[in-house]
Amino acid sequence: MELIERVVVDECLGQASPLLEQVRWRLGDRPVEFIILANDCPGISDIEILDKILDARSALLTKDRVLHNLAISRGFRSFVHTPESGLTDCRLAHVYAPDKHLPVPVVSAALRYGYDPESATEAKAITVCFSGFLSERQLEQFRTKRRRIRAHFGSSDNIAAVALTVGQRQTAHGLVGGYMLKVDAHHGIRGLFPASEGYFIDRNLDGTLQATCWALLHLFQLRLQSYPLKLYHLDDAAMVRCTALIGDRGSAASDVERMAGRLLAAVLQPKMEKCVKGRFFDRVSQKLCQLARSDTNELVAVDLKVMAVALSTGSQ
Repeated sequence: MELIERVVVDECLGQASPLLEQVRWRLGDRPVEFIILANDCPGISDIEILDKILDARSALLTKDRVLHNLAISRGFRSFVHTPESGLTDCRLAHVYAPDKHLPVPVVSAALRYGYDPESATEAKAITVCFSGFLSERQLEQFRTKRRRIRAHFGSSDNIAAVALTVGQRQTAHGLVGGYMLKVDAHHGIRGLFPASEGYFIDRNLDGTLQATCWALLHLFQLRLQSYPLKLYHLDDAAMVRCTALIGDRGSAASDVERMAGRLLAAVLQPKMEKCVKGRFFDRVSQKLCQLARSDTNELVAVDLKVMAVALSTGSQ
């Protein structure tokens, strides 16, 4: 095997990860360059790591078990850390990773800095504000979802459009709401559903757009706000208010409505649809009914009015 001269550090790790020193120790005293993808190629897809970054004189360092096995199957050296094995460069058993996991062919274009669609200043301000209400574990979950979505489509360039199905229900304990996300492809593969879903409970029962705001905030966190959006509403009142806010943000009558107006203005080509039947309607309706009857950690306790106030006092 060729001597390893550089280690490609996957985006799910950082420059401060203790795994870097462990790999350096495993490779011995020879000089090794560390390529930090989070700095040099943020948002790069798995297939481009395999086709454009790795070579015989490099090794991958990742937490992604599937990508680790894919790299090894291509003949590259890869290190992954698992609770069961610690740091290992062996293929992981029981992790299914065929190359068809990455179905979209890589174009011949050179590598570029930044693979996610560029966020406008407004989108960045919204994302930063919402991130302040999330725990490190929740932020890690969003990073994982972003990666899985990219991996499914091969690259962010193959994403065609997104659709959110949203709804909310009043219960004795508070307002229960949530969404399911579908992402469509341009070519080559099927869309992804559910690409993400999330549910909350808000003790404030006043308002119709809490679930809509919750879903849109997640869309920004997933960096999918730059694709044409369809919003399917289970509730007529929410659809009517969203349509009004798209036409006139100044018609907002509450903090939450002002937040909804700002979010809708920052996404691409939002279109409202009434969701009255079909698998999306059934899945979201059944999920909300189930969550309204049970005490579960799937429900994230939030105060969307507080979030709305924070967003209004942040960067506009």
